[in-house]
Amino acid sequence: MSPFVQRAQALLGPHAGMFKALGAPIFIVMVLAMMVLPLPPFMLDLFFTFNIAMALMVMMVAAHMVRPLAFAA
Repeated sequence: MSPFVQRAQALLGPHAGMFKALGAPIFIVMVLAMMVLPLPPFMLDLFFTFNIAMALMVMMVAAHMVRPLAFAA
């Protein structure tokens, strides 16, 4: 495990499960807010670039998989 993850787990301690459970609802609220609130062009460009980068990364990982089930691991 990386030192960053170990340090984060040490700081959160027993409350780590609570933050894990709140991750999905917070993400959904953020996505809904981005659809309703007007975003400046810079933010739209930033999110669009991030989306393309993530899609390319997933495609490259999928292209280098030997077995299809290895992608899920």
